[in-house]
Amino acid sequence: MKMLPNELNQALEEKIYIREDKTLVKNALARLEVKVSHTFAEFYNRYAGPFWEEYVPFELLDLVDEENNIEAYTLICRKEYGFPKQYLILSEISANAVLVLDTLTDNVYLVNFEGGDELLLKGELEATWPTFSDFLKSYFKC
Repeated sequence: MKMLPNELNQALEEKIYIREDKTLVKNALARLEVKVSHTFAEFYNRYAGPFWEEYVPFELLDLVDEENNIEAYTLICRKEYGFPKQYLILSEISANAVLVLDTLTDNVYLVNFEGGDELLLKGELEATWPTFSDFLKSYFKC
């Protein structure tokens, strides 16, 4: 079942964005012990990052490729900030803020480390995007 917007194919049509080895995605999600939305799985099974678009001023990391990736940053935030397993870190920390996916709700948050992280952990931070799909539409302007 196709969950990604059609315009995304146009935005990411270059060969560098094509995921070659889908087992890397499956293995990373297993190591992180999370179950993600169909949209998230389809996106990272189809595309390899990192990605940069001007519409959301954060580099969207790849799940496993490169040294700085979602898996690495998620593990750092689990260790350093006590983030529970349901959260995936989608970006590098930029201007003391980060993009976070809640894998249980599919909400995406813009979290600052000047109190926003505490609100997130208490369940009091309002989602910036209600779904990962909405986040992708904003990020890639499609």
